Amino acid sequence: MPQNGSETSDLEKARRIRSLIHDQDLLICLYPHLFAVEQMLRLSGMQSKKIRRFYNSRAEAMIYLKNVKSPHWLLVSEQLSDGSGLDLLRDCKRFHISHRTLLLINRQGKSSLRIARGLNVDAILNERSVEQRSGALINALTSMKQGKHYEDPSLLKGEGILAREKAKVLSERQLEILALVAEGLSNRQIADQLNISVNTARDHFSEILTRLEVSNRASAVSAALRLGLIS
Repeated sequence: MPQNGSETSDLEKARRIRSLIHDQDLLICLYPHLFAVEQMLRLSGMQSKKIRRFYNSRAEAMIYLKNVKSPHWLLVSEQLSDGSGLDLLRDCKRFHISHRTLLLINRQGKSSLRIARGLNVDAILNERSVEQRSGALINALTSMKQGKHYEDPSLLKGEGILAREKAKVLSERQLEILALVAEGLSNRQIADQLNISVNTARDHFSEILTRLEVSNRASAVSAALRLGLIS
């Protein structure tokens, strides 16, 4: 019986994934889908002479990584059986700076995307994109192969929604102050221009930092531009 289009497409995707990872030492640390992924890789003929290690906890992965001599690709889920995959990605390059990393995010609208960027994670995927076989995993692995950074477009869309939510919780005065900060004005200059006290300007800006989840003026401006709060 001939294969239908979906089956053919899935087989082609499996071949693409196999070609992208066949020459890479690989550590996969996922929870709770580890068994299913491990079986899928084996059944699809993705065994390799290269290293293939499978874990569901940060503790197990860290014990292994302490002793490896070669750079690995790490495919890690945001949630592990013993905590956050972000903690694993934060620590892994202490053992080998050349490890490449891919994170699966499953909590939309949280700070995980921002943290992953700060950790210089090589590829950031929405777990749902992988479940839906959207091709995002192939795009991420291709970018890693080419030494490029990749972010799942569906996460960026979610970030845009989050940006609009953040824009709603910033008052008109706070948006006004944010725009002046982007022009390089100090709190005193902002206070003079808006005819408010320096303390009021400072308090507004402190609240802006809290709501944008950043810690300084440069990061606030960068976040505001990226989120479309200022132009």
